[in-house]
Amino acid sequence: MDEATTQVMPPLPPRATLRAGNGGKKPQKKRRFDPLLWLGEILITLGILCGMFAFWDVYVTDWQVADFNKIAIQTIYKDEIRPCPNRISTDIHTDAPPEPDTYPDGRAIGVLHVPRWEYMTIPIRQGSGTSVLDTGAAGHYENTASPGMIGNFSIAAHRRSYGSNFRRIDTLQDGDSVVVETPKAWLVYKVYSHKIVEPEDVQVIAPVPDHPNESPTERLMTMTTCHPEYGNSERYIVHLKFDHWLPHDSGIPQELAEGGNACTH
Repeated sequence: MDEATTQVMPPLPPRATLRAGNGGKKPQKKRRFDPLLWLGEILITLGILCGMFAFWDVYVTDWQVADFNKIAIQTIYKDEIRPCPNRISTDIHTDAPPEPDTYPDGRAIGVLHVPRWEYMTIPIRQGSGTSVLDTGAAGHYENTASPGMIGNFSIAAHRRSYGSNFRRIDTLQDGDSVVVETPKAWLVYKVYSHKIVEPEDVQVIAPVPDHPNESPTERLMTMTTCHPEYGNSERYIVHLKFDHWLPHDSGIPQELAEGGNACTH
C-alpha cells in the first residue's frame, strides 16, 4: 500500500458501533415509569379542565342569559305591567302602597331598577331556588314580605355567572335609591346598611333583620348574594328602607329620570 492510498482511506469506526442487527446505532434505553412525571401530567390536565369550567361558569352562562333577561323583562311589561306615561311623576306617596298580587314560584312579580349600576334592570321572580336564579333573575325569598309590605322583602341573585346581576353590590352606598317596579306601583327604597355574613346567618332576611323574634313595623328590603365576588364562602348583604311610592300609571319616579329603560320596553 503506497502513501497516497493510506491518506484517502477512511478510519475504521469504533468497535462499539459494529453490532449486528442495530444498523450501527446505539441501543435506546427503555423509559422507566416516573410516578412524579405521571402525577404532574394529570395535575396539568385537571388544571386545564378546571380553567375551562371556570370560564364557562363565569362568562358563558352570562352570555347565555343576557338575551333571556332582555326577553324576560319585555315579557313582564307585555303580560304583567301596563305601559306607563313617559314623564316624571310628582304623585309621591309615603303611606302604604297597593298590596301586590300573589304569584306561584317562577312567575315574574316585577322589575328591579338600580340607578347606581347604570340604571340596570333585573327581572324579579317568585322563588329563590337555582331554577329561578339561573335564569338571570333576582329571586324573591319565600316567606318574606311582598314588595312594599311591612316586613322584609328579600331577594337574591347571582354575583357571578348566570347574568352576574349582583356583581356590583359592593358599590351600593348609604342613601342610594333602588326602585322596585310592580304592575301597580313604583316602590322606592333607600340603602341604609351593608355587611358580610356566613351562609347560615339567615336571620338577615327575618321580618326584622337580625332579630327573628321581633314583630316588624317597617317596610324593609334586603338584597343578598355570594361573597367574595368569585366565591361563595360568605354572603354580601344590603339592607334598605322603604321611602315612598308612586302609582305606576302616573309616570316614572325622579330616581329613574336620568337614564335606564323605564317606560321604554
